[in-house]
Amino acid sequence: MKRKKVAVIGCCGKMGQVVCRYLLSHNDYELAAGIDSTRNGDDLGSVLGLGTTGIQISSNLQTTLSEANIDIAIDFTVPDAVVNNTAICLQAKIAVLIGTTGINQEDQIKLDHLARKMNTAVMIVPNFAIGAILMMEFARKAARYMGNVEIIEMHHPQKLDKPSGTAIRTRQHILDELGIKDESTAEQVPIHSVRLPGLVAHQTVIFGDVGQTLTIRHDSLNRDSFMPGIGIALSQMSSFSGLKVGLEI
Repeated sequence: MKRKKVAVIGCCGKMGQVVCRYLLSHNDYELAAGIDSTRNGDDLGSVLGLGTTGIQISSNLQTTLSEANIDIAIDFTVPDAVVNNTAICLQAKIAVLIGTTGINQEDQIKLDHLARKMNTAVMIVPNFAIGAILMMEFARKAARYMGNVEIIEMHHPQKLDKPSGTAIRTRQHILDELGIKDESTAEQVPIHSVRLPGLVAHQTVIFGDVGQTLTIRHDSLNRDSFMPGIGIALSQMSSFSGLKVGLEI
């Protein structure tokens, strides 16, 4: 079976580099392009600390997508860039897997409409770590029985959005389970954000009830923890059209 061609947008960033190494070491998909606003014209291998890959980094998204015949684009850039990047991909009928968080509801609706119009898919995944996805599901189940809860999310100082997409997604799971639909009451589940050197990605969900507490915690100790989830997400991209938020396992 022909391998799907993948482009990584933001290939020179920390997550972009890890994703590129993952794709180069797996035969299920072909890393066909690396796009970044820096290192234009350099071989991707020079950024990854590898030998020559034959993949030349480009800063021109539209041209690269066309020339490389891309099937799926993975975006790990910044909130200010990801919506425009995704629109360019969708207009070219290229499915998009987004690991960038901080996309507002209005932009999500626009991307959903565009993806449906072009009969292709866009998936936003706040956290690719399998443990983090399980943590969110465990928190949802716990909320049925213990409705008093707070979330503490901790990340490295370079993380731009606060609170994290994972924390927002976890809170939404809990609110759904509690039957709370009014967004103005979201603060019923407070989120506390910490940004400190030495952290990668960590979240604790604490439930309290009479005479007891329940703590659910997940820690990503390095970015390799996200890679199995990347593989699962890529395998799901051809199974739907429109926007999907969150990874199902």
